[in-house]
Amino acid sequence: MEEKVLEAISRFALFEGVKSVTVALSGGADSMALLYALNSLKADLCIELSAAHFNHKIRGAEADRDAAFVKEQCEKIGIPLFIGEGDVPQFARENHLSLELAARELRYEFLSSVSKGVIATAHTASDNLETMLFNLARGTSAKGLGGIPAKRDNIVRPLLFCLREDVERYCKENNISFVTDSTNLSDAYSRNKLRLKAVPVLKEINSAVENNALKTAMSLNEDNDFIDSFAKIEFENRYIGKKLDIKCFPSLHPAVQKRVIKFFLQENGVKEFDNFHIASVCNIAISGGKTQISGDLTFVSHRGFLKKQEQSLAVYQVEILKENYLFSEKDKKVNSLLLNNAVDCDKIVGKLSLRTRASGDSIKLAGRNCTKTLKKLYTEKAVPLIERDTLPVIADDEGVVWVCGIGVCERCAVDKSTSNIFRFNVSKK
Repeated sequence: MEEKVLEAISRFALFEGVKSVTVALSGGADSMALLYALNSLKADLCIELSAAHFNHKIRGAEADRDAAFVKEQCEKIGIPLFIGEGDVPQFARENHLSLELAARELRYEFLSSVSKGVIATAHTASDNLETMLFNLARGTSAKGLGGIPAKRDNIVRPLLFCLREDVERYCKENNISFVTDSTNLSDAYSRNKLRLKAVPVLKEINSAVENNALKTAMSLNEDNDFIDSFAKIEFENRYIGKKLDIKCFPSLHPAVQKRVIKFFLQENGVKEFDNFHIASVCNIAISGGKTQISGDLTFVSHRGFLKKQEQSLAVYQVEILKENYLFSEKDKKVNSLLLNNAVDCDKIVGKLSLRTRASGDSIKLAGRNCTKTLKKLYTEKAVPLIERDTLPVIADDEGVVWVCGIGVCERCAVDKSTSNIFRFNVSKK
């Protein structure tokens, strides 16, 4: 296996001009094999070796076990180890990201913070085949079919010429311990289904399928890099003051058009997009109009330019007035505006606070027999995504009592026993 590692390092110049290499160490067979191989070769490669482990806070006690294991193994062979952690589920919710992308962002942010040179990940030719199949199943471009690149920025993959069998054999021959992620054994995940079911069938057709897929990926990457470099020049020549000049856009080859739009979306901070989104923006670049990429990202084509439509956040001013009140049955019918914007003073628990929604906020609205989260209510009422984090909310010590434009909670609602109310006047600045 070490010969294949050296071949990849040489062919792709993975360590060129680099003295420090940090192994992304999960504790699994692949990353442990990579650590031991590079430790064996570090004198010949003239590199300083370290390792880094990130706990995603997803797998509970099993993840803590992995962290303890890699610490023990690194101490055993004298490799400096950096350990980090982050709450991936929370980060995903707060940033409206998929769990996979959130994990990737936090992991690579940590790895980059501790690395002084390149970060070596343990992706193999077997992983590359699974990635190509996964992307193909979802629908992808030439880049997606290009699989896993050997080098991207400061990320390198020295095991890319190795098969999973090579790794397992190397671990066995060198008595290398490793841990197993229990989720890898379940076929409930799409990638695992490919590994456990699709790949064995392909190997029956051709036992060299992993190596052949790698050759195909490398060829596609060469073609893709060439078209990308051409499209990058086109993008840079057309992108002026946050606007893309599209007056001659239809004359570009479709392959170049899509890549120009890809660079445009990346430049405008779009983190997750697919071919559908690219095609949608391409369409308005040619035909005009506007399109929405996600809940709060809209792009508009106007007068020969493509740009992101700036969303202006509403700023609310809330006035809280205490008033005497005499309940009338007529109020239920003719003064619903007042009843939806007033609460009974005597039913308030503790102090009132004016804020915006918080995670987990819920309310049982007056006249309704169920409690719902504000997230669900905002969706029901079609509150624009961009306004949901600015809409005024008033709460007491027991929870939400009023939401602007939505209503008041049942426990604080005005009724025939009410003598004093807090009335809320709302205006936009």
